[in-house]
Amino acid sequence: MKSLQLAALPVALTMALSGCNGSGSGSSKADDQGLPLYDVSGRVSSSNLGLPMTVCADINRDWACGSDEPSVSSNQYNFTLTSADIRVKTSPLLVQAGPAVSARSSVSSPLSLAAPAARENAFTLINGVTTLVMGEMLAGASLDAAVAAVSNKLKALGITPPTDLLASSDVVALAELDTQLVALFGQLGAGSDDYAAAVAGAAKGLVTYGPDLLAGTLSTSQIQEIVALGRMSGKALNDTGMVQHLNLSSGQMSDQPDSGTPGQDASFGLDVTDGGFKFTKLDEKGQPLPPDSARWHCVKDERTGLIWEVKADDKTSFRDKHRVFALETETITPHANEIALASCSADHLAACTTQAYSRKLNTSGYCGQTSWRLPTMNEQYDLLDFGETATDAAGNTYGLKVQFFNDQTIGSDDLPYGFYWSSTLLRTDPGYTAGKAITYLTQMSGADGGTGLGELTAYQALCVPGEECLSPNVMAVRMVAE
Repeated sequence: MKSLQLAALPVALTMALSGCNGSGSGSSKADDQGLPLYDVSGRVSSSNLGLPMTVCADINRDWACGSDEPSVSSNQYNFTLTSADIRVKTSPLLVQAGPAVSARSSVSSPLSLAAPAARENAFTLINGVTTLVMGEMLAGASLDAAVAAVSNKLKALGITPPTDLLASSDVVALAELDTQLVALFGQLGAGSDDYAAAVAGAAKGLVTYGPDLLAGTLSTSQIQEIVALGRMSGKALNDTGMVQHLNLSSGQMSDQPDSGTPGQDASFGLDVTDGGFKFTKLDEKGQPLPPDSARWHCVKDERTGLIWEVKADDKTSFRDKHRVFALETETITPHANEIALASCSADHLAACTTQAYSRKLNTSGYCGQTSWRLPTMNEQYDLLDFGETATDAAGNTYGLKVQFFNDQTIGSDDLPYGFYWSSTLLRTDPGYTAGKAITYLTQMSGADGGTGLGELTAYQALCVPGEECLSPNVMAVRMVAE
């Protein structure tokens, strides 16, 4: 899977280096040749980092200070980079620190923080908040859009951002967030082989995970979700599947655009330019199969790289598409009432909960994978094909391309909307501080017209073991691997 890189800027000049406030090389040679020198000064304001640290211009955007990039090793938080290479001013700045020192963090791991290129700024701050801005840029935002996005998310968390977020990212109002971000990045660096994706995920998921981040209570599963979110934000996503246009005068769908209503979805995107969804059928060992294969076990999404489980239509199999499970994660324990409603109580087959089910798939190496997990809501939504017209026997319209996902089910009488478990929970109160609720994504359109494909709701709270559970929740599950 391709790693996310720091946003590239097209500059190509010969590089020489001069170190200041620490070690460097090449300065005397540059001076001798009479080359102009460029200075970048700043401060790493996350004071809970270990020293010494290395600061560099990350010219190749690989989240590492290479031997051929302007860098300086410093035993203090202020730094100055001096180089004959103008890219020292046009490249993102990166600090690589020793073990994070924080009484609230059990992780002692090297980590990297970043800030957008200094350009004409006389002084640049590098800290956890500027790293969030870089995370938004990793996901494709411009500098201004990235700053605006982070500022808006801070407001949603009840934090008033400074007018100039980058220049004042060391204000007291952001100090606690910065402390927790440094601890998080230390954990992400320790547990991820794609640090850039983890940073992008932290930026994208700030509103969702921010309250737990500020409280220092992020769980291992939440951190994994942050990394998954970042990977998704850097991937090519599928289009909607809409290839027909609505003609307003007739009220009918047409292959031809309606001149009276230009700009419809069917005129744009991968559905038009690159054939829409790109899936590959896989056998039970994970080997590719021809598109017309009548029997397959998994599907690989060639755009995102994700591998999706295809359920069995076999009531004697623990993978039967009709089976429902109680939600269980590292931090969520299912209620006894939910276990009682799970299919295992009646069919006595293995796996009553989502976690038990993923373990069983991983133990067996299903489709050659050992990383089966619950998908995030974003990952589920990306599979939806709004142009699919095939229906089941009752007239319910399938939400995924049935050529590859012929296992879809509308669900139980209580939840007849094609709901499948995801790892995403939402906070339902306006302040985003409490009220975790189960998130439902409609993945089939009901024949009665009561629901629409892609509808997202969150209204049922989790049941707590040991307390009364008036609305136990069980649903089908489709696992994903990567």
